[in-house]
Amino acid sequence: MRVASPMTDQEHVRRIAVFTEKNPHPDVLEIVLGPRAGRAQVSFRMRMADSQQISAVAELSDGSFWSATVDVVVALAACLE
Repeated sequence: MRVASPMTDQEHVRRIAVFTEKNPHPDVLEIVLGPRAGRAQVSFRMRMADSQQISAVAELSDGSFWSATVDVVVALAACLE
């Protein structure tokens, strides 16, 4: 996941959060960043039992928020109950 940002003292990404709609714990990830991070890019893995939407929200230093949502299709579930 990547947010286009110059990552300067004046303009940078403060936080990135990832949410899912069907997982038992919908708050998947929250990363706190600052201008010294160099770039607003993170990589992670998660297990899902079913196809669902995943949403990401980025908070910028000016107080604005950017968001994106993607539909993920699970062909073979990694989590079985």
